Amino acid sequence: MRVSFFGKGGSGKTSLSSSFIKFLNENRKTVLAVDADINVNLGSSLDMNTKFIGDDFSEISEFLEPQDINKPIIGSTPPTYKSRFIKPDLSDDFFKKFATFKGDNLALLTVGTYTDKKVGYACYHSKLGSALLIYNRLLDDNNFFVVSDATAGIDSVGTSMFFVSDINIFVVEPTNKSIGVYKDFKEITKNYPIKTFVIGNKVRTQGDIDYITEQIGAENIIGFVSDSEHLRDYEKGDKSGIDRFVAENNEINKKIYNLLSNTTKNWAEYYNILKQVYSDDCGDWYSQFYGEDLTKYIDENFDYEDVIKNNV
Repeated sequence: MRVSFFGKGGSGKTSLSSSFIKFLNENRKTVLAVDADINVNLGSSLDMNTKFIGDDFSEISEFLEPQDINKPIIGSTPPTYKSRFIKPDLSDDFFKKFATFKGDNLALLTVGTYTDKKVGYACYHSKLGSALLIYNRLLDDNNFFVVSDATAGIDSVGTSMFFVSDINIFVVEPTNKSIGVYKDFKEITKNYPIKTFVIGNKVRTQGDIDYITEQIGAENIIGFVSDSEHLRDYEKGDKSGIDRFVAENNEINKKIYNLLSNTTKNWAEYYNILKQVYSDDCGDWYSQFYGEDLTKYIDENFDYEDVIKNNV
């Protein structure tokens, strides 16, 4: 099962996503953490080594599409029955090649950030293509948790990141700007069947809670997280601060876990969204760039459930 954390830059999505990852890890759940934020802070929060995959699109596409290496591949290219799929097991060859590990039940994939060779012309969306190929070929189940620290703001809607998870958690602060980003995200994605919930973060008073609730609606809010001294300690170099923050917010983590566990994965719906987004991508630019209609590569008969029966 998958959950992505979104929010305005500085809202605390990395802190809350790492808190949930640590909660799952402490409860012996198998977790794949994905750092899809340009600021690449998730690895340090988890005290894990990082290995950037954002510039390895060709290598990743060849690994996942070994029988179609001559077909133009973009991040949103839907899988076919000829694709190579990633099993919900951290011993899978894909994770061994591209992930970093902590213990036997936590792996990390890190998209990465800009390097001096890319400054001035590279787009972060192109780096996210590697992660998107992975999401669309990962056969996760109820016992395999994928937790993503996504791009800040509404930048995710410029890629497929906005729909890759079973639920989205939007982290908002009690400010007009932070809530405005959430409202923009909801408006832009209103025609897609995605599930987006809210955590109010950095609240100090009942007034902060009331303000967020009035702006967003209580039915969409999972809970609230207080402005934390433990995180300030962590930012000052006290590594144990993040552990105290996790312990402080275990009730929120339990709510996220229960929400995710009670969500039914709908592979058919996921594939339909993927086909639509891919078709839009091709129509907007990619088919013209490659000089052919890339939508011809969509397999209308593809069924994730069939693949799962034969691969897991």
